[in-house]
Amino acid sequence: MSDVTVRLNGKPRVIPAGLSLLELLERLEVKPSRVVVEHNREIRRKEDFKTAKVRDGDELELVYFVGGGSPAGDDALVVGGRTLRSRLIHGTGKFASNDILVRCLDAAQPEMITVAIRRLNLDGGRSELEGIDLRRFTLLPNTAGATTAEGAVRLARLARAAGFSDFIKVEVSGDEDTLLPDPQATLEATRQLVQEGFIVMPYTSDDVVQAIRLYEAGAAAVMPGAAPIGTTLGLQNVLNLELIVNKVNVPVIVDAGLGVPSEAARCMELGAAGVLVNTAIARAQNPPEMARAFAEAVVAGRRAFNAGRAHIGLKAVASSPVEGVPV
Repeated sequence: MSDVTVRLNGKPRVIPAGLSLLELLERLEVKPSRVVVEHNREIRRKEDFKTAKVRDGDELELVYFVGGGSPAGDDALVVGGRTLRSRLIHGTGKFASNDILVRCLDAAQPEMITVAIRRLNLDGGRSELEGIDLRRFTLLPNTAGATTAEGAVRLARLARAAGFSDFIKVEVSGDEDTLLPDPQATLEATRQLVQEGFIVMPYTSDDVVQAIRLYEAGAAAVMPGAAPIGTTLGLQNVLNLELIVNKVNVPVIVDAGLGVPSEAARCMELGAAGVLVNTAIARAQNPPEMARAFAEAVVAGRRAFNAGRAHIGLKAVASSPVEGVPV
């Protein structure tokens, strides 16, 4: 049997001629149920794996998901018509081991977790999500790594093809040092994906006008960063967060840059609908305990917001009665 050369996950690879996609996956020792196949920029249905043939010069991408609160009762978070019991969205990247991630998820009890779309590692290695029952969670795939609107849309389509979720967190990086989002590309990708029926949750800066434009484009939630991704600097612009909360009529979920649970509570007290936390948990000295602390802080902050804070005054007012003091 003669050989052909294909481009597999960005690299040339020589394989026997005449293989079907299913036969190729078997040779690579890849389970068809765990992978999404893009064949010449077309996402293949799993039922087509047996009949679709791989030919010389074909381009193939094999991708899969990687790790990129407590019950809220009647005060649940609703995004795109979906109800979430927990207002803490838990990231799944950067954890030292799968076991630590599992323990964090058990401690925090989130309902939604983030996942990233990455090429399957054909040279070995494991996904951070191996061994985790993804059916327990609502998955929020993200387009991290995209630098153009086209790239973000492509990743979103791959995520949908995996069959896990219509949710998509749009991330389009505009600067490699700060990883701050590209405003124009983020807005363009949001518009396109909304038209395609995705539940779009775009990551944005704390720019108030950009948040409004994303809301107008049909975003199901807006996700402003507290600080640049991974910095754990905490909430840098309280005023803009308050303005965004007051200006858009969809949930505002603070994403990126939070460092400690008190900052998550502060965001919730200001009216944020939820927070997404990854690095602050994954890089903590005791990640499971930090995960639990963030979950508790989110609940406390939301409870405080619903209770309504006391009036801020400039004149001191005694809390004890002044009449009848025996002096």
